[in-house]
Amino acid sequence: MAAPRGDRIERIPSERPVLLPNRLQAGGTIALVSPAGVLRSRSQVDEAEDALEDLGFRTTVGRHVLDRNGFLAGSDAARARDLMDAFQDPDVDAIVAMRGGWGCARILPFLDYDEIAANPKPLVGYSDITALLLAIYARTGLVTFHGPVGVSTWRGLTRESFVRVLVDGEPPVIGPETRSNRDRTRAVRPGVAEGPVVGGNLTVMSALAGTGFLPDFDDHIVFFEEVGEDSYRIDRMLVQLQLAGLREPAGLAFGQCSNCGDGGSSWTAEETIRRWLESYSCPSVLGAPIGHVSPVYTMPVGLRARLDAEAGTLEYLGSPVA
Repeated sequence: MAAPRGDRIERIPSERPVLLPNRLQAGGTIALVSPAGVLRSRSQVDEAEDALEDLGFRTTVGRHVLDRNGFLAGSDAARARDLMDAFQDPDVDAIVAMRGGWGCARILPFLDYDEIAANPKPLVGYSDITALLLAIYARTGLVTFHGPVGVSTWRGLTRESFVRVLVDGEPPVIGPETRSNRDRTRAVRPGVAEGPVVGGNLTVMSALAGTGFLPDFDDHIVFFEEVGEDSYRIDRMLVQLQLAGLREPAGLAFGQCSNCGDGGSSWTAEETIRRWLESYSCPSVLGAPIGHVSPVYTMPVGLRARLDAEAGTLEYLGSPVA
């Protein structure tokens, strides 16, 4: 594997033609890789394999999936090698990351984006996997998938959404509710917006600002989710993204901010997010069913969609797979 490169790249144009990954066939093979945090035990891999095989898929496991290097699942080179092996292996039909945590940004310079584009297949995960989803879309135009990780609970709508999107090729509709209607998507600024969808975990996105690995947010529908952050930290990350170039999005959707507090401030996390969303004139919503919650919907990153703020829905406009 080549040594990591530190060169900057130009952001992709807002309307760059997308590269659809190949459809995941029923009975196809899914590779499980660990590009981020260390796994607790082999049983987590076994449970992920059982869940995917129960859905009718075969599985293969990266050579370094159980490696340990501090808080990382092995060295940067080893984690990147497993991901590249999965993309280059003709017998692998899709790739699911085992878990998030931290570490994906460290391997971005080690990836061969030309090879990834030449072997388009679904890559699925969320949380820290946001770094891979956005960087690969930015470098190649390949549609990636914000969805469950290997250690997710693979039942109900989580598994149904995964199959409908990746096997059946159905354009998903996200919203307006999650967790048995306890949380509903609420409009902050009404209206309807269309554009390619990008987004993921707020902490990861803000950490990538200025690196050249983020796609251009202008004219995109941008979504966020977060977990365990206080309001002042949420504000700091949102402002950082704004200063780094999030100026003219087509629409904005903030999902769940699970276990987020006020940090002793008079502004709650929700009020902080709402104030930030109100600073934009585009349609925006708060409380979308996206984040560290169940179910985990499989959402294409890079595919065009329509955000209807008053209805609280994000409706994709075409098949996410070829």
